Amino acid sequence: MRRTLTVSSSLAIAAALALTGCSSGSKDAPATGASGGSQGAVTPKAMLAKAKKTLDDTSGVHLKLTSDKIPPKENGLISGEGDGSHAPAFKGKIAVRIPAAGTISVPVVAVGGKVWAKTPLNPKMAEIDPKQFGAPDPAQIFARDGGFSTLLVATKSPKFGDKKRDGKDIVQTVTGTLPGKTIKQTLNFGNANETYDAVYQITDKGELRSAELTGAFYKGSNDTSYTVEFTKYGQKVAVTKP
Repeated sequence: MRRTLTVSSSLAIAAALALTGCSSGSKDAPATGASGGSQGAVTPKAMLAKAKKTLDDTSGVHLKLTSDKIPPKENGLISGEGDGSHAPAFKGKIAVRIPAAGTISVPVVAVGGKVWAKTPLNPKMAEIDPKQFGAPDPAQIFARDGGFSTLLVATKSPKFGDKKRDGKDIVQTVTGTLPGKTIKQTLNFGNANETYDAVYQITDKGELRSAELTGAFYKGSNDTSYTVEFTKYGQKVAVTKP
């Protein structure tokens, strides 16, 4: 009886291990789509490329940016939220920390290579240079060439992480690193000599839902992070000069 149980248990264990091997796999191995099977299999690199194309092809999208662990004495971009298109153009609000005034949130319009904002010193929309506030031109984030989507295909050593639920969708985590030079060219801040960690959440449809970038954005801090969330893919966004 003991031998019979041992053999049966061994077969059960072997079957379980085989199933586990099929379901987990390597983080570099292809992932299957929602329907399963090898037909929908993609690599981390291919998933990032698809996410770039999806973001580049959409007519408009809603963006929400948050930050964490910014050194208290550093000035720069704190948060932002609004709608953008590939004109490129943006309208919404951004919060920045500036000398003497502290953190302020201001309405912003960016289109045609220019940026306007209502500042505490001017109740009307006035043209500004976002570099003075340690922030990028928000419209350029939506540019197909040199915009945020460029970071996806510039990511080094991408690997699959866990899958998780985002509302009604299941998103695939993809991790990797980004050269500081690319970060600085895209966001207009950061250190060109550093390397940054990137964590992306991407749906089976190729929609980038969020991107978290972590690293030495400011002196004295190696773990400052910026998280950008993208929603409302396909919305129509009309932005005009104030």
